[in-house]
Amino acid sequence: MQAFAPDSSVTTQRLLLRPFAPSDAGRVRSVIEARASFLPPGAPDRSSGVSRWLAQGVHELRRSGQGTHLAMEADGLVVGAISLFRTLWDAGTTEIGYGVHPLHRGRGYAPEAVRGLTRWAFDSTALHRIELRANLDNVASLRVAEKAGFVREGVLRLAAMEKDGPRDVVVFGLLRSDLS
Repeated sequence: MQAFAPDSSVTTQRLLLRPFAPSDAGRVRSVIEARASFLPPGAPDRSSGVSRWLAQGVHELRRSGQGTHLAMEADGLVVGAISLFRTLWDAGTTEIGYGVHPLHRGRGYAPEAVRGLTRWAFDSTALHRIELRANLDNVASLRVAEKAGFVREGVLRLAAMEKDGPRDVVVFGLLRSDLS
């Protein structure tokens, strides 16, 4: 099994993409209490679960070999999260996803983080394809994909289930050769 290194981190112009750590507990608790949803899937919905999640849960994806969850840090503050997931090492593919704290949106952090993590993944692994999926009605995420250089490949009809019903999903792809 291949996997991402536990100490994997990426530096971009304004961001540090790094593994979540126990020192993030205060920030994560405040995010959960404010109901600001940008943390990776599996994040606790109550403050009482934060310590355990930071010690174990957030790192399970990496330990399984299927991806990694990273904190998106700007000026010493966790402003978002970014992940590689659904990694198929034999096929050379993975998917990227991200979330930015509502107070820090509109500053270009998401496309910068996506470009940085994508470049790092291609430079440090044998992966050759990264996918990004966004709901068709999520204009901000569609823009992030385009700004990060991903190619729109198609629409999966009614492929995502949201609280208010199914949504169409746009699939974007970026190949290692696209960066040459």
